[in-house]
Amino acid sequence: MALLHKLPPFSSLHSPFTGNPHSPRRRPFISFSASPFTEKHSIERYRRDQWVYESTNQTTSFPLPCDPGSVREDDIALQLPELKKLLKVLREKRESEGKCSGGECVPGNVFLVGTGPGDPELLTLKALRVMKSADLLLYDRLVSNDVLDLVGPGAKLLYVGKTAGYHSRTQEEIHELLLSFAEAGATVVRLKGGDPLVFGRGGEEMDFLQQQGIQVKVIPGITAASGIAAELGIPLTHRGIANSVRFLTGHSRKGGTDPLFVSENAADPDSTLVVYMGLSTFPSLAQKLMHHGLSPQTPAAAIERGTTLQQRTVFAELKDLSEKITSAQLVSPTLIIIGKVVELSPYWPISTKEESCLMQA
Repeated sequence: MALLHKLPPFSSLHSPFTGNPHSPRRRPFISFSASPFTEKHSIERYRRDQWVYESTNQTTSFPLPCDPGSVREDDIALQLPELKKLLKVLREKRESEGKCSGGECVPGNVFLVGTGPGDPELLTLKALRVMKSADLLLYDRLVSNDVLDLVGPGAKLLYVGKTAGYHSRTQEEIHELLLSFAEAGATVVRLKGGDPLVFGRGGEEMDFLQQQGIQVKVIPGITAASGIAAELGIPLTHRGIANSVRFLTGHSRKGGTDPLFVSENAADPDSTLVVYMGLSTFPSLAQKLMHHGLSPQTPAAAIERGTTLQQRTVFAELKDLSEKITSAQLVSPTLIIIGKVVELSPYWPISTKEESCLMQA
C-alpha cells in the first residue's frame, strides 16, 4: 500500500517575493523554480543577492560554462568586489563608533540560526529578532523563501548553499567569510534549515570560529524530523510502540552508496528511524534494515519539502517504499520516517480507492 498526496501545511504563510522586481545585471545562467527553497541558479537567489553583483558591468555577459566548477569560480569572482567594499564599510562604521583601535576592531558576534523545515510560522521569536538586526546573513539552500522574506531591510544576504554536484561555497570558504566579517565587527547570521546542530555542520563552524576567538551563539530551530512528523500527526515516540527515536544521515562523509554502516544497530522494531538526506541511498539502507531483521511490513513515509505548500508525501510499507518514491519522482529535500508510529498518522491507512483519487490530485 502506498499513498502520494499533497498536504497543505496547517500553519503555512504564503508570501510572494517582495524585493526588487528587476533582474540582476549579469546572470546568463538564471533559471526559474517553483521550489520553496533557494535552488542553485534560481532567479529568487539573484534578486535576493543582487547587492553583491553591483560592480558587474551591465553590458557584459558570458556563456554558461559546461564545467560547474567554472560557474562557481566565476560567480565568486563577480561577488568579490562588493564583498570587499562591504567589509570596508562595516570596518569604517565600527571605527566611527570607537570600536576599533590600531586597525583592529572588537570582533562582532556570529549567530548560528535554525529556521525550521520551511514553514515561516515555525521560526522562533529569537531567530526572527536576530535576522532583523544582522549586518550580513549567509544562508543555505534549505532556508525557505518565505523565511528569507522576513529578513530586515538593511541586511545583506549571501547564498552559500550546497546541492549535489554544485557547492556555491566550500565549507572552508564559508568559514573564512564568517571569520572575515566577524573580525570587521559585523553582526553575522548563519541561516540554516532545520536546526543548525542536527546534520547542519553547525558544530564545525562553531568550532572553527571559537578557535579564532570569535563568540558564537546558537539559536535552535525545529529540526525536520519534529516539524514534519507533527505535520503528519506522527508521534516520534509512543508508549508501548516506540521507546526511542534515532536520526540517521543518508550521506557518508566520503560519499558512496552505503549509508554509514548503521543499519545493523538501527534495525530495532521498537524504535523510530528518521533518515535525513537519504533519497539516493535509501534503497541500500532499506535492504540492509530488512536483512538485519526489521520487518518488511514496517510502516514508513517519505515526505518531500515538508511543511511547505509544495509538500508531497508517500506512505508505504518498508519493502515497497523505495519503489513508490521512484514512481512518485520525489526530489530533495525528502525526509524518511520508518517505524510503527507511522501507522498512527491519520493519513494511514487509506483504501485503494482513496489512494487512487489522491494520486491524481
